[in-house]
Formats: sequence, C-alpha cells, structure tokens
Amino acid sequence: MTGLKLSLAAPAACLLLAACMSAPEQPLPTRGQVNIFISPSGEPFRGEPSAPYPIDAWFARADANHDGALTEAEFVADGVAFFHRLDANGDGIIDAFEISNYEQTVAPEILPRIAGLTARDIPALPYEGPDADRRRQEAEQQVDQSQRPQRGRAGPRGAGVFSLIRDPEPLAAADADFDGKVSLAEFTAAMRRRFALLDLDHDGRLTRAELPKTPAERLADKVEKNGRKQAHERPAS
Repeated sequence: MTGLKLSLAAPAACLLLAACMSAPEQPLPTRGQVNIFISPSGEPFRGEPSAPYPIDAWFARADANHDGALTEAEFVADGVAFFHRLDANGDGIIDAFEISNYEQTVAPEILPRIAGLTARDIPALPYEGPDADRRRQEAEQQVDQSQRPQRGRAGPRGAGVFSLIRDPEPLAAADADFDGKVSLAEFTAAMRRRFALLDLDHDGRLTRAELPKTPAERLADKVEKNGRKQAHERPAS
C-alpha cells in the first residue's frame, strides 16, 4: 500500500514542479511607478512614470488668470472646487462616509500601506538648471523650518510624502472642532492657513519658483543624482 501511495505521489509532485518552472515570473516593481502630487487641498494629480512631476498641472489650473502666480483667492477657490466634488450630497459638509471615500477611492496613496515607499518608486524629474534648483532648495528649507513644530522628529507620512503641506490626511486635518466632519467654512479656513504657510515672503502671491519640492520630488532627485554618480564612476568596458 505504501508503494502505491508513493507511485501516485511522484507524478503529482513532478506535475507541480513542472508548473512552477513553467509559470511566468512576476515582474519586479520598476522605478517610477509612483508619480503623484497631492495638492494643498488634498486633490491627487497623477502622471505617467516618464512624465514630469504633476505639480505643474495643479499650478496651471489653480492659476485662474494665467499670470504665473497664485493669489490667496485663487488658491482657496481651487481647494473649494475640490471640496464640492467630494461633497457628494451637496449639503456643505464632508461627513465620515465622504472622508472614507476620499481616503479609499480618491486618494488611496495616502493610506498607511504606502509607508514602504522608497526612492526607487519615484520617477526621475527634469533638471531645470542651477538657479531654479537653488531657489527651490531655499524655499523648501524655509517651509521645513516653519513646519517643524507640527512634524516633530517624524518624517512625512501619508499625503505629506507627495504634498507641499505635511498633513498626512489634508481633508481630515481641516476638521477644526474634531467632530468627524469638515464644513465648507472649516475647509476654507484651512486653505487660507496653508496659503499663509507657503507664502514665505508675505506678498500675497505664490509663484511656481517659490514652492518647495515635495518629499517625493526630493527622492526623485536623490535617485537621479545617485544614478549620474554611478554612471560617472563606472569603469569603461
């Protein structure tokens, strides 16, 4: 009886082994799979892996009069338009169900499962030249300093990885009275605070050059610089 069991098991094992050997390998994740910008209102802007970082798409749309700068009114109006898209029943309140829909469906990248994001997941960015790079570095250092009390020692999380603002969940962060809902008044006030946080020179205008790089952009820069360095150091064959 034992011999019969073995004789039946052997072909089955062989078939299983053959299936494993013939199964196509799952492709490994490639660099540049995550190319997303989360606007100050929490709206996601996504681009193809090889496309430029999509912050420019947000800026161009928010700049309603196309003069190359965002006023507080334009900044807030862009955020309020997104609020109304999230307010499915049009009652002027984003309730717990609508917040959950935002987190689960509209911008799932902000959920904790994205915490494993590494530089290899971020696409390379076009180099704009030393002057633009210097201005962005200065701006991002100032924003970092202004937001340090909020962040403590922890690095950016959730939406903060892809955003100019460090709030991990920018919609829920607007809930000033902590009642689990966000009113239009609360959201508008939050957008005004976020504009002030980014308007470092207090001139009431935000140009594209003033805006700091998001942590995702910084990761992209790091990958690109390391790639150039390795290519330079690689011995010629």
